[in-house]
Amino acid sequence: MRTPFEPLSFADDPRVATLRRLIWLYFWLLIFEGALRKWLPSLSEPLLIVRDPVALLIYVQAVRCRKFPLNAPMLAYFFLLISFLLISLFQIVLGIGGGPFVAAYGLRTNFLHLPLIFVIPEAFSFEEVLKLGRWILILSIPMAALMVLQYSSPAGSWINAGTSADADQLAFAMGKIRAAGTFSYVTGAAHFFVLATAFAVYAVVERYSGYSRWLLWPALLSILIVQPVSGSRTLVLGCGLVLAGALIFAIFSPAHAPKIVSALLFCLAGFVLLSTTGFFREAKDVFMMRWNEANTAWGGTERGLAGRFLEIFLEPFGLLSQAGPIGKGVGLGTNAGAALVTGSPVFLLAENEWARVVLEAGPLAGFSYLAYRVWLAVLVGVRAAWGARQGQLLPWLLAWSACLSLLTEQVSQPTDLGFMALVSGLCLAAVSDPLRVAHRTKERRTETVVHSYAFD
Repeated sequence: MRTPFEPLSFADDPRVATLRRLIWLYFWLLIFEGALRKWLPSLSEPLLIVRDPVALLIYVQAVRCRKFPLNAPMLAYFFLLISFLLISLFQIVLGIGGGPFVAAYGLRTNFLHLPLIFVIPEAFSFEEVLKLGRWILILSIPMAALMVLQYSSPAGSWINAGTSADADQLAFAMGKIRAAGTFSYVTGAAHFFVLATAFAVYAVVERYSGYSRWLLWPALLSILIVQPVSGSRTLVLGCGLVLAGALIFAIFSPAHAPKIVSALLFCLAGFVLLSTTGFFREAKDVFMMRWNEANTAWGGTERGLAGRFLEIFLEPFGLLSQAGPIGKGVGLGTNAGAALVTGSPVFLLAENEWARVVLEAGPLAGFSYLAYRVWLAVLVGVRAAWGARQGQLLPWLLAWSACLSLLTEQVSQPTDLGFMALVSGLCLAAVSDPLRVAHRTKERRTETVVHSYAFD
């Protein structure tokens, strides 16, 4: 039986083609479900879980065409799933938590979408990943235009609607909102543009990416424009991590260094040029006001960023006495679970992911689930590092977002959960085995020779 990272043969099997189409449907729903939830508020609650049946169909189709992996990560996944199911039943019998529906939503949140991480590389070739990346870059252009319009519009305007009739988007400074694009909240836009940054940097560096320069330059401009307009530190830091990853790749791959440095200098030059415009300068000033206010609240820049990050991992250890041996109820810490109990989507237990999981399921099950996500992050990171040693840039760039999401993502937010599974799966699918890399390189060299003879 093949390992999760063993090379694949992507034959034109119609059953596999159907599996790929279902994954594409999952992607398109991830991009546009937020727009439907915001601008058709009567459908907001049903659309909250609209990707769930698609995920189930993906698993069924993967089983049918023997593309559902049964490897060590998946066996551990099923063991954890059964453990959480038993804990949920025990909590319900003892009257702990929010009841069966809240527990079911909690199980869905923690487990339903995780297998996508290993199913996507079973169905997607490297070329399919590039195809999805092309659509990401195409969508980044109108997405940036929409976010500029949202930033320029009043908080109460229809274009800045929230996912319920009486909700608006989050404000960040001077009456401006955190532009969310087509997503329900700005975190979705942050994940989208971090993903776009990875594909854009790859396209600049790799000559044979297949992306037109007429697409690439407007996409890069869009990525630069949304940095201050979004009002999201997550977006800015995430894009910065991708650029830092590219720089690290350049250090260990001197052959790629000139193009990577040129790409970074181009981004810097574009940012400087945009800063000469009044609109961009104003957006940058408003963003820096938000940045400074947030840092001040956390005790300064260094302490703020480091403290906020470390708190994610350290907070649950200070809450062990509150969690009790079996937790306070699976699903109770999610916004949807809280809404089922109280009528309001609030954080009943904790805002940070690690604290939520431990408080919901107790120390033993909670830390076991978190250890599993750390393990997945290590698997993805190690595989991307292996690809980087073979000169494969794209999985290395995708891994920075994938690994961070696996470690810290608040999966109770459906869009964040979707991007965590999608990007991690794309990262694994982008790692090509040596035989396919050599074959592609030989084809490209042949094309180059034929082309040069044609013009002699």
